[in-house]
Amino acid sequence: MTGDRLILIVEDSATQAIRLQFALEQEGFRTVVAGSGEAALEEINRQLPCLIIVDYHLPGIQGDELCRQIHMDVTTRGIPLLMLTSDDTSAAQLHGLESGADDFVAKSEDSDILLLRVHNLLRKSRRDTANVEVARSLFRRARVLVIDDSPTYRESLVQELSDEGCDVTQVTNGADGLAALAGDDFDCVMVDMVMPDMDGIAVCQALNARRTEEDVPLVVLMLSAYETKENVARALEAGADDFVGKSAEMSVLRARLRALLRRKFLLEQNRRIMDEIRMREMETLRAKAEKEAAEARAALVEGLARANLDLEAANTRLRETQVHLIQSEKMASLGQLVAGIAHEINNPLSFALSNVFSVEGWLNAILNEAGAALSAEQVANLEKARKRVSDTGDGLERVRELVVKLRTFSRLDEGEFKVIDVRDAMESVLLFLRHKMSGRIEVIRDYRNGDNMLGCFAGQLNQVLMNVVANAVDAIDGEGVITVRTETQDGMFKIVVADTGGGIASEHLERIFDPFFTTKPVGQGTGLGLAISYGIISSHQGRIEVSSTLGKGTEVRILIPLDLKERIEP
Repeated sequence: MTGDRLILIVEDSATQAIRLQFALEQEGFRTVVAGSGEAALEEINRQLPCLIIVDYHLPGIQGDELCRQIHMDVTTRGIPLLMLTSDDTSAAQLHGLESGADDFVAKSEDSDILLLRVHNLLRKSRRDTANVEVARSLFRRARVLVIDDSPTYRESLVQELSDEGCDVTQVTNGADGLAALAGDDFDCVMVDMVMPDMDGIAVCQALNARRTEEDVPLVVLMLSAYETKENVARALEAGADDFVGKSAEMSVLRARLRALLRRKFLLEQNRRIMDEIRMREMETLRAKAEKEAAEARAALVEGLARANLDLEAANTRLRETQVHLIQSEKMASLGQLVAGIAHEINNPLSFALSNVFSVEGWLNAILNEAGAALSAEQVANLEKARKRVSDTGDGLERVRELVVKLRTFSRLDEGEFKVIDVRDAMESVLLFLRHKMSGRIEVIRDYRNGDNMLGCFAGQLNQVLMNVVANAVDAIDGEGVITVRTETQDGMFKIVVADTGGGIASEHLERIFDPFFTTKPVGQGTGLGLAISYGIISSHQGRIEVSSTLGKGTEVRILIPLDLKERIEP
């Protein structure tokens, strides 16, 4: 990453460097100064600046070459470069810009202009430059091995390469050169073609074999005082990358060397980029595999949790079904018992009623036919007997009414859909619960005027009415009132049971239909009455509504479609 406010000044003039530092630091920038191109590359190795100001004329590496090297590297080519020179001619400006500088300023220019150009370059850099995050290669001086048996030429060559910024090692023969290459890394080998014992062609062939086997990006520049076409061909065929005659100017030699090194460094950079890409691909694949494994683990855990929830729900439904079946069986057994009792009572009751009516008829006949012949005492006794027989008949009639209601409640055809009188069903329930209400609870009846007939599953509706009314009775501690009402509303038959009991707390109201939830003391309720009732009314395509005020009572509203038969038998 680049330093947001760090500017590198590459200037060999101490006076000029101080002037630039003062102007930039007054503007809030941090600065670092390098006196040469080589020192600048070392500073870049330590920390990337946000902008570089380069003097065109530098010792060693010139400013234009420094710009080219900076732009060769992927991670530094986005750093803005501002070229400075004392030569403000058009030719100098063009040459500076062609070298890769982003802007060009004469040293004689006013400091304000310089700062404006700095800010402009930084603004453009933040807007246009994308930061490429790859493994950055450190800038270094090119390492060159010179193999030549001519001391004079070798020394002049070493001097030129050192001025170019290269780190030079020199040997006098091919064998020493190969030994030096085996123990150290070099970027370029410059070898003389004609040498005693082992000539440059043999050295080049050996180096070419090494480059092929070890994949070493080493460049070879063949030197020769014999600049013939045949020698050029022999050098290139042996594996040399270029051929330069010793009679050529040193500027030509340096230019060719720079070209070879740029190509080598570019290959190295490409290799680093490819290695980085492969590493990133491996990291991506590993991260993807880890993510997929984590997702698989999460899916497994979620699946197990869902399976546990499903199993728990299935167990709950099974318990509900079991309890429902048990309660249904109890209700069926109770119905059979009540039906049996009603049947056994009905026969002697009919016999007793017929005899009572007969006795009453006889007494009436005696009083009508022989009343004048009887004494006043006898007539009084007969009147008293007739009154007792009549009262006995009324009592037996009430017993017969009770038997009829028992038979109504004990319907054994609860699996069948039929039309019933809801009022009779409610009265049967109230009759069964009379012993719990006697003397303390008043029942107010408000049945729908006219028809109270409703198509339903009679036995199931009886069970719902029994649960709701029994809850209303249990909710009243001491004296109170239970109101039962029937009406029609929006195509629904509505049965209302309201009590003046203690009511239901708001936090409990939303749970009253949950299986096994009860507010009654332990042992006094299963918590299934309303849950079963809810299921029964839902199967009737109806609904149960409950409203309650703590301390004032509860109202339960049962709504069943009037056209239920049409709905279940389309």
